[in-house]
Amino acid sequence: MSNASDIPVMPIDPSPLALKPVLPAKPAALYSHRAKRLQTLAEDSPLADYLKLCSSLVGVQAKLAETDMGPAPELNAALEQPMSVANTHDNRYWLAQLQTLLSEALPLVPANVAEIIRELMQQSPDQWAEWGNSLRQGKFSDVPAQYSLFIWAAMSLYWSHWAPALISRMDANAIKQESLCPVCGSHPVASMVREEPREGLRYLHCSLCETEWHYVRAHCTACNQSESMELWSFEDHQAAVRIETCDDCNGYTKMLFVTKSPQLDAVADDLASLGLDAQLSEKGYSATTVNPLLLAHEAD
Repeated sequence: MSNASDIPVMPIDPSPLALKPVLPAKPAALYSHRAKRLQTLAEDSPLADYLKLCSSLVGVQAKLAETDMGPAPELNAALEQPMSVANTHDNRYWLAQLQTLLSEALPLVPANVAEIIRELMQQSPDQWAEWGNSLRQGKFSDVPAQYSLFIWAAMSLYWSHWAPALISRMDANAIKQESLCPVCGSHPVASMVREEPREGLRYLHCSLCETEWHYVRAHCTACNQSESMELWSFEDHQAAVRIETCDDCNGYTKMLFVTKSPQLDAVADDLASLGLDAQLSEKGYSATTVNPLLLAHEAD
């Protein structure tokens, strides 16, 4: 195995209009924007208390994203999904981020949530590591629901820090249209329709490492078929948040049109638009995405 820093940087097309298969995140700026967006969305929302709690937690992520993340993980950029749990299951460096995040969040949360944090802090590092791997494998029911939010937040903080350097050393030409993140193998949160590098391109936003990767529009992000797709909007057909459904697999993903509303955030706006999920569920569709702020409510 090689450290990401030991692998030569791959050349990229310098054209400003060139399609970029993968867009690395800028974690500190992203978390800061997300925390503010959650606060804004909390105004007059039936989910106000939870959105404010999430804003506090994401604010801690933004603060810690500016700090030292410790030793670099050993990563091989030539592997498929080099940061996937299959390739990094023995990594424990992220546990230091969990300890720090819990300590920073403790004084910011309501008393009932503080008690949950104290309980989690009393668990062993071995237990933290086991739960972290279970979450990354999609085995949400193997982890006590009240702990999942904090464990995922720490893992996201850690892996989003190291993803950009790894991406610069991955062969972009080898990245195909994938339903899971080509960097860490996690599910997307939502689709983002962006203005850059060209208007109208769709990128899926990773629920763990915050990377975005290109995915052709009007193709199901779960089964990749393009024959039975519909785009839903429950108020305005030009709404900034819409839903793409597939009648082949009965799955759906939200599409957030940043071209319509630049302040949109994949995680915050997906969470704040749960009413759309309820309506799609009534029609027999199931989400093919994962929101890191809703893991406690996910089924296995």
